[in-house]
Amino acid sequence: MRKESHRPSPDRADRTVNLLIVLGLGALLASMYAPLLLWLGRATLSAEQLHNGGLIVLFALVISLRRAILAKPFRPEGNGLGMALVAAGLASLYLVRWMPGLALPVALLSFCLAFAGVSAFLFGAAGVRALLPAMTGILLLGILAGAAPGLDWPLRAVGARYSADFLQYLGADVAVALQQGSPPEILLFVEDRAFVVAAECNGFGLISSSLLVAAILGFHYRIPWHAKAALFLFAFPLAVLFNALRIVGISLAATHLPLPYMLLHEGIGLLFYGAALALLWWLASWRAEPERHGGSRR
Repeated sequence: MRKESHRPSPDRADRTVNLLIVLGLGALLASMYAPLLLWLGRATLSAEQLHNGGLIVLFALVISLRRAILAKPFRPEGNGLGMALVAAGLASLYLVRWMPGLALPVALLSFCLAFAGVSAFLFGAAGVRALLPAMTGILLLGILAGAAPGLDWPLRAVGARYSADFLQYLGADVAVALQQGSPPEILLFVEDRAFVVAAECNGFGLISSSLLVAAILGFHYRIPWHAKAALFLFAFPLAVLFNALRIVGISLAATHLPLPYMLLHEGIGLLFYGAALALLWWLASWRAEPERHGGSRR
């Protein structure tokens, strides 16, 4: 009798070739963007107030990858969307030399477009849609990491000013002063105690986390574009307000309660941090459209 051959089917062989091509393209792009990603990792780790933001983006990436895998059966193939995104990502790199002032956001956008293109090759348009929250988070985290050093003193001044206004409204004896030194310090005097408005009090950790949560949830949920923009724009004043209230709460509690200062500082800070993010989460999910499961893999 004639023996049957066990050669792989043409479809399976094509999928293997396509997967190897996509993996090779992914490795090439990874080597190109490695310096940018290494800088982003170092900048996030070196700025303590960005640690939570980095974890938020990492969590969003895991959730987005899971949604991409469930959105469409894994079938690597070339498609127009993937080629257009990769081409746009590579082409935008040339803008860096013409726009040096915007080099960081343009480079981050280039990476996100290329990453989206590889995702389109692996999971199609549904996969790109599922990864939008993570790509938005990566782009915004990089911009925040680049802006962090220049925002310290302006945010300290804003936090001291608004917290002093709140304390005065509540009837407390309060004053704000600049103490010259190396480095100089902003002092907040509440009754008979003086509090240093340090870098940890500038609210950048809460502001960055709020902006990241608003941007990520804006693409995680199906909400109109104007609602996405409103949520993102609302996140900044909300974080500034809650940071000022945090300083007010710490100042009043430390003045009137016989508890360790660090316990009050960390406990009240965590309370307002969680409240701000929870409020943004509630606003994002309030009018979100139901998820469409028609294209999900079963």
